[in-house]
Amino acid sequence: MQKESVAYIKTINMRGVLNCIVEEKATTRADIAKKLNLSKPTVSSLVKQLLDDRWIYERGSGNASPEGGRKPVELAFNSKRSYIVGIDIGGTNVTLGMTDLLGEVCAYREFKTQVYLQKGLFEEIERCVQSMKRQLQITDKDILGLGAGVPGVTNVTEGLVIEAPALGWKNFPVRKELASIFSFPVYVDNDVNSVVLGEHWKGIASDKSNLIYIAIGTGIGSGIILNGELYRGSNYSAGEMGYLVTDREKVKSFQPMYEGYGYLESVASGSSISKELSSKLGLNVTAKEAFELYAQKQPEAIESINLMVDNLAIGIANYVSLFDPEIIIIGGGVSQSFSLISEQLVGTMRQHTPQRCDVVQTTLGAKAGIIGAAALFLKEHDVLLKI
Repeated sequence: MQKESVAYIKTINMRGVLNCIVEEKATTRADIAKKLNLSKPTVSSLVKQLLDDRWIYERGSGNASPEGGRKPVELAFNSKRSYIVGIDIGGTNVTLGMTDLLGEVCAYREFKTQVYLQKGLFEEIERCVQSMKRQLQITDKDILGLGAGVPGVTNVTEGLVIEAPALGWKNFPVRKELASIFSFPVYVDNDVNSVVLGEHWKGIASDKSNLIYIAIGTGIGSGIILNGELYRGSNYSAGEMGYLVTDREKVKSFQPMYEGYGYLESVASGSSISKELSSKLGLNVTAKEAFELYAQKQPEAIESINLMVDNLAIGIANYVSLFDPEIIIIGGGVSQSFSLISEQLVGTMRQHTPQRCDVVQTTLGAKAGIIGAAALFLKEHDVLLKI
């Protein structure tokens, strides 16, 4: 057998052993050997290497065998062995965090995008990462790498943002910019692609194989996982839900909310709600304030948000008909008001769909983008731990 084949099999077996320990399917050498149908000497050798590389550690003892004798030593995953930098570059805010290897956010930073967008964005990102390193008392050697989500069509292979209207970026080399600052590996993708990976890894859909994450904020985008695999499309633009048309009459005269925005995000995003209601009331109203007025039964707010919900529901109905997902997860800033609109949203959607589908609010909250970016890194980088 060639050396490459031997090395490949060893890596596969080591991943299997590590996965058993991470998921606690087996925590002793004997249990792992039985679970994976490997010889005890093979498992012992693999465990030794994992211990030497600090992926795992020994803890206490397990239960004694029925035959008596010494209790077997249990093995545990060392989630603090390394950290991953997760960055979510949004149109409104940039959120950054350091996660451990189980997706726990151990440090968190946030700043306003527009303050630094024209000058100093990447310097501020670097400053935040250095600050988190000091907080956790770690160095670059303790960091596996960095994942970043961006609100736009992104060429993952080249790390190039083809178009991100909320940031005014076109053919922007975001990975090159980040790699010039940091010494560790960097991966970049559309923000909702990253978050749907995070939802599949650590969120409400961790036990699902077919799921869609929809982010409703400044714009509208979605990430799609089919049969357990992220679907990016042939031009990296699968899931650009904001371009869906939900009213063929009004689309003839519609004006994009921002240059490059599609119809749905111009009538159903947080920014569209803000613009619509601000125009009606003659004052500046944020999306959050619009929903507060809606809860107070303010007539103009009810009219604006009902229109938004109807369009969004039709867009989601189209998705359900096309992809037949097990679950649709609503995230982004507007998701904070999900309880106010969920009944109308789901009711309208179900009038137009052949199959039922759960529509739920994200459970990852404000840290969804960070966890998603970390999940992106683990998916793309050739590291022993795989999600």
